[in-house]
Amino acid sequence: MRRIRVRHRLASLLPILAVPEEASAQAGGSDAATWGGIAALLAVIVVLLVVIGGTAKLYDAKRKREGDALMLQARISDALLRDFVTLPISAVAGGSKWRRAPLVVMIRGSVPTPEQREAVMRLVGQELSRHPGVRAEDRLVVDPVVGRQRVST
Repeated sequence: MRRIRVRHRLASLLPILAVPEEASAQAGGSDAATWGGIAALLAVIVVLLVVIGGTAKLYDAKRKREGDALMLQARISDALLRDFVTLPISAVAGGSKWRRAPLVVMIRGSVPTPEQREAVMRLVGQELSRHPGVRAEDRLVVDPVVGRQRVST
């Protein structure tokens, strides 16, 4: 449906871009006016191609950044699940879509002791050491009840 709308909009622009020779008010065909119209049309086409190419490049960079974030999130979640199975901890990767901004991995959940909190963040640090330009954000909560609930069930 969106494609159809874009086609209709482009189709409505085509008559504006066309340079009719028959409707010219000049009696004799002027080569300068014809060449000027052709040059203007070519300039518009080049500008449109540059805009379309730039948009495609930005979309591709955004898609690649999101893919990198998902891959990193999965890798850290697997490591957390492997070492801390009984704890409700999750990793969420996100951040800016620009390449220059660092990717942020937020570690959320509850741990029973401050020592386990440090162990979790140490494991995340080890995983992130393989990926430069990525930082971890500690959003863990120390809750002693978490450990007792998991042991009793």
